[in-house]
Amino acid sequence: MKNYRFCPICKCVLTKTKDGIYYRLSCTKCDWVYYFNPLPSVAAFVCDNDNKILLIRRGVAPGKGKWALPTGFIEQSEQPEEAAIRELKEEANIKGTVQNLIGVYTEKTKFYGSIILVGYRISSTGDKPKPGTDAIEAKFFPSSKLPTIAFASHRAIIKDGLAKNENKISFIEVLKSKITEATITHTQLFYRGSMGIDSKMMKAANLAPGEKVQVLNYNNGERLETYTIEEKSGSGKIILYGPASKKGRVGDKLCILSYIFVSTDEAKKIKPRIIILDKRNRIKRRHI
Repeated sequence: MKNYRFCPICKCVLTKTKDGIYYRLSCTKCDWVYYFNPLPSVAAFVCDNDNKILLIRRGVAPGKGKWALPTGFIEQSEQPEEAAIRELKEEANIKGTVQNLIGVYTEKTKFYGSIILVGYRISSTGDKPKPGTDAIEAKFFPSSKLPTIAFASHRAIIKDGLAKNENKISFIEVLKSKITEATITHTQLFYRGSMGIDSKMMKAANLAPGEKVQVLNYNNGERLETYTIEEKSGSGKIILYGPASKKGRVGDKLCILSYIFVSTDEAKKIKPRIIILDKRNRIKRRHI
């Protein structure tokens, strides 16, 4: 980094003055202040469909001959995202689109002083990497067999980028339990508010005490959500307590549903417990 002795505006000798908790070089004539701030730069984190990571072997200092992410300084006229896409094209000959910000990192260097590095996840167009400006090699590496990475900030971006890849799992809510053709046997307004179900039915449908359920009333179309409490096993009781008692009458038919959040992969393995009741609230059929 450039060491100033004279003011670049008026050429006067700079003096060291205190600015808050810092001492800075400043000009007593024109009030110019030398702010020795970190340089803003960007790095591109690119993974292919096999979760391999794009690295370039640097052809220039710092880190000449070592592996790193495609990286570079942000130009005056650029947005950070534009700089990341440009550096990716210049150093690895790959076009890409910014997906999301991974994080912001700092690192002290001998060449440039302190830098601020903004790491972006970038999806590529599938081009084969070729070394470009400031690079002598460009290739994808398996995440489990990475070479030594030149800079600590780059290693942090890779670590965080891989962690967010693993966390990038889609979750959906799928049916877990279902009791259908259930007949309301009792309603009771003045209560804490819950859904009373014969514990034998709950066990058969894989419902736990206190579990959230969705209740659909076949007779009036009402829908509500509440939680379950156990009634005596074999009693056949289906009770609406509290405000839920206003959503149905004794004799109404209900469908009681419970759901579970799982990954899209796990959802394929879920087999809901479904029980169908007769007119006396006895289990007529099961689907497991």
